[in-house]
Amino acid sequence: MAFDGYLLKSGNDIFPHQYIQLASWSTTPNQREEIKAYRDDNTRDLTRVTAAGRKTAIQFKTRPHLHLAEKQAIQDFFVSHETDHDERKVPLTFWNDESNTYETGYFYRPNMQFTIERITEDDIIYAEFTFDLVEY
Repeated sequence: MAFDGYLLKSGNDIFPHQYIQLASWSTTPNQREEIKAYRDDNTRDLTRVTAAGRKTAIQFKTRPHLHLAEKQAIQDFFVSHETDHDERKVPLTFWNDESNTYETGYFYRPNMQFTIERITEDDIIYAEFTFDLVEY
């Protein structure tokens, strides 16, 4: 499948690129996990038992100077698609740079930290913040 112009979406809703610092976009697709790995005592040959499942991690930073309404729009994108609010579990379709295809999986968002740059009488301006998305 060819690149279709987006990095991340849920359902039919594409995550707005204008909120992403594109140079901060980072993925670790199809991560391998070792169930067991050891070296033979004599030959020193390596034996690896690798789990069959492959999971992806996605990280990106928002652009700085987000207004409260923009931060809320970002939060609404994720919250409105969550299938479990307590777990922050959300189905996402993402561009997989290893396979050069789109793939879909369930991800969660760990706790987030928000930093305020300044406030006005009717707005809050935020510094960039980081999204970590971890596949189930």
